[in-house]
Amino acid sequence: MSKRNNKSESFINKFPASVLLMLLFIGSFFITSCDREEFTDSPDAEITFSLDTLRFDTVFTERGTITRFLKVFNPNDKAVRISEIQLENQQSFFRFNADGLPQEEARDIVIWAKDSIYVFVEATIDPDQSVSASPFVIEEKLNFTVNGNTSSVLLEAYGQNANYVPFKEATGNIALLSCNGGTVVWDDPKPYVIFGVLVIDDCTLIIPEGARIHVHGGFARDEDFIYNDGLIFVGANGRLISEGTAADPVSIQGDRLEPGFANQSGQWAGIRLSAGSGPHSFKYTEIKNSIVGIRADSATTLNLEQVSILNTAGPGLLGIHNSITAVNTLIANNGGNSAQLIYGGNHSFHYTTLSNFGNQIEALRIDNFLCYDPPNCDDVRANPMQVSFVNSIIAGSGRDQIQIIDVTQENSGFMNFEFDHTLLRVFQLLRQDRYENFLEDCNNCLNFELFEPVFKSVPDNDYRLDSLSLARAFARPIPNITTIDLQGHPRDSEQPDAGAIEWKPEE
Repeated sequence: MSKRNNKSESFINKFPASVLLMLLFIGSFFITSCDREEFTDSPDAEITFSLDTLRFDTVFTERGTITRFLKVFNPNDKAVRISEIQLENQQSFFRFNADGLPQEEARDIVIWAKDSIYVFVEATIDPDQSVSASPFVIEEKLNFTVNGNTSSVLLEAYGQNANYVPFKEATGNIALLSCNGGTVVWDDPKPYVIFGVLVIDDCTLIIPEGARIHVHGGFARDEDFIYNDGLIFVGANGRLISEGTAADPVSIQGDRLEPGFANQSGQWAGIRLSAGSGPHSFKYTEIKNSIVGIRADSATTLNLEQVSILNTAGPGLLGIHNSITAVNTLIANNGGNSAQLIYGGNHSFHYTTLSNFGNQIEALRIDNFLCYDPPNCDDVRANPMQVSFVNSIIAGSGRDQIQIIDVTQENSGFMNFEFDHTLLRVFQLLRQDRYENFLEDCNNCLNFELFEPVFKSVPDNDYRLDSLSLARAFARPIPNITTIDLQGHPRDSEQPDAGAIEWKPEE
């Protein structure tokens, strides 16, 4: 026995170390491979999933959707073989990919012990669905069978027919809507989905009650630069009229409608009314989730009645040396100023709520100048500003919710403002020599503190008045101004509430 051992040691010593390492690696590989090829056939063997419901973005008919995925885990100590992965319906709106190729079903898919695989799923909505079937929810199970047991993941998509403007997948393109000075009415009951930049010129676009406008945003690129896509641009000879009603308002927003995007700002570029265009009118219209809500350039005329502009990454309303009239208007949850009125103009706001919580940017900015050589501003030009807020609320997180910048001399007539029966927050403004008598000059204004009740729930974007709100019965009746609030409720004829929404008891 001793001799045999010595011979073995001598034999091993003759091999180079690199060869021995290679042999050890090969041996361990085969041992590992044998282990990995051991499958469990137990009916108790389970697979698990990264989620139990795979939800898709809103699927506009013919456009399909982005591909979504889920992970399938094998928590067992041995490999499992998925004998079949199959969609529940034979005529399915969904397709899946479990091993690199699109298919209706997959067989004998292996998941090694303590390992996982990806399954990719895509959805397309049948373009032949009738209008009465839209919107609709599509639900279907994706079934996985292991050792005779079936487990499922629910696939869910919310789909609807749509009009594509100018056409599907026009991202990054510019399309012109023109009608030789006539009128186009978007009165199809299906929603309108805008891709790229829509330019409305030599034409009046009327958006009737109940219309749903969705703008596909994101980034676009040309040869020189990258820019934000998804813009409604009204040219100098264009006009935009939105005619919603209390019972059937107009909605203008992005095309991401799943719950996680409901209040997400910056999804599309916004609405721009170019210089000299209009007059433009928006009634009972909600504009939300853009970068800028409405930008109205020089010499435009804009009328807002019962309008909400919500969840913008920049200013909600930007007016540049123009004329804006707003009644029962809510502008809230903005990354910039809720209302930014610059380079002068003539503006009138009644029963308006500006609410800019969550940052330190003022809800309202007023100025009378434009810098023609930013950032140095050596070339500054001024225009007269006339602005009034009556029966309104100007609120936010910062101690100053009004910023007034006058580049001309005091009492020059280039900065004229009025605040009447308005709830507001100012602090540093009062410490400027020019505005130290600001509150005395207000007609029955109330400078409130942050802890004092105003809205029902700012975190929930609920800008109805709290039952103890300081705005209740704070306003004054205004002859010839609508007696209906933003939500279509009547106002108290003798002691109305300030802001866009009249308080009413819970039903």
